[in-house]
Amino acid sequence: MNNQMTNENTQASISTQTMQALIYQDIKDVKLVEKEIPECGPNDVIVRNVRAGICGTDITGYLYGGEKVLINKGSEFGHEMVGYVYKKGTNVNDIAVGARVFVEPTRCTPNPYNADMAGAFSQFVRVQNAKVNDNLFLLPDSLPYSEAVLIEPFSVATHGKNTVGAKPGENVLIIGAGTIGLCALSSLIAQGNRNVAVLDIDDRRLALAEKMGGTGFNASKGQEAIVEFLTSHFGTMFNTNHRINMNNGEMTVEANPVFDIDAVIDCAGRPEYVDLFMKHAKQHARLCCIAVHKEAVPIRFHEVMSTQCAIMGSRGYDRTDIEEVIENLNNHNSKVTEIISHVFSLEDAEKAFEIASDPSSAVKVVINLA
Repeated sequence: MNNQMTNENTQASISTQTMQALIYQDIKDVKLVEKEIPECGPNDVIVRNVRAGICGTDITGYLYGGEKVLINKGSEFGHEMVGYVYKKGTNVNDIAVGARVFVEPTRCTPNPYNADMAGAFSQFVRVQNAKVNDNLFLLPDSLPYSEAVLIEPFSVATHGKNTVGAKPGENVLIIGAGTIGLCALSSLIAQGNRNVAVLDIDDRRLALAEKMGGTGFNASKGQEAIVEFLTSHFGTMFNTNHRINMNNGEMTVEANPVFDIDAVIDCAGRPEYVDLFMKHAKQHARLCCIAVHKEAVPIRFHEVMSTQCAIMGSRGYDRTDIEEVIENLNNHNSKVTEIISHVFSLEDAEKAFEIASDPSSAVKVVINLA
C-alpha cells in the first residue's frame, strides 16, 4: 500500500462523530453541511469515501430538478465512489477495516432506486448488508483512488459493450463522445478492437477520442457527410438496404448502401442515429442503446426483418463487468483516465458542479474527499 493510501487510512482512523456531506437542495443549489456519521449496523460497513465522480445523472438533477433522476431535496447524493472500510459490523467477516473498495451503488441499500442518493459526495457512507463481490469490490493495492473513481461509469460502458457482444476485430461505431462513449471506446480498445469510429459534435471531445485510440468524426456536418465518412472508414457491403416509403398511396423504394459495421453503441440518445443504423445496417448488425432517449423513436419493422438486425438496451452493469473494469484499470489496458478533466476538493463542490454542467469545459469531473 503506498504512502498516500496509508496516510488517508490513518487520518480517518481518528475518532470522530461528524462528517461533511454535500446536500442536494434544489436546481443549481447544493450545500456542504456537517452531519453525523451514519450508524453501522451488525451487517453493515461504513466506507470513508476518498474520490467521487460527478455523473450525468447528478448534472441532470442539478440543472433540471432532482425529481427527474430520483434525487430528493434535502438528501445526500452521488453514486460514483471509492474509498476504504472505516468501520464494520459484528456479522461482517469477509472484509477487513482499512480494505480499499469500490461501492456498488445500486446494491448498497435494499432499494436499487436509491442509487442516486447513495452518498458519494459525503465523507462517509453506510453500505447495508455488506458483502464482497456484491456491493463492495476490493481494489488492488496498485490501483490508485484517482483512477479507481472511474469504475462506475467504465462499468456502465463495459456492460453496453458486452451486451452488444462486440468481439475483438469487429468494426464498431460509437455515437457520442461523452463520459460513457469514451469509456465504451476504452473498453473496446482494452479487448483488442482497433477499428472503432466515434461520432460527436464537439471537436475537443473528438480529439480526445482520437488520442484514446478511436477515429472521430464531427456529426454536425450533416447526414450526407456522416454517410460519406462511414462509407470511407468502414467500407460498404455488396448489397443494399431498401426503404419502402408510402406517400398518398404511392409506394417508392429507396436504395441505401450497407456499411461494414458489426455493432453500434448509442451513447447519445438521438432518434436520427437509430434511423441511420436501420437504413445502412448489414445482415445481423447489432445496435445497443446505453443512452436515455427523450423522444419516441420510430422503427420500421420490415427493415428489422430484412436485415435480421438486433436492437437492444443496456442498463447498469453486473459483477463480471465490474471485475473486467478493475482488471483493465489496474493493467492500464486503455487510456480511459484521459477523460478526467478536472479534480476539485469537497469544499469546492459547488464550483465543481458548475464546471461539470458545461460540456464545452469538462468531460469528467472528480471530487477529492480525502
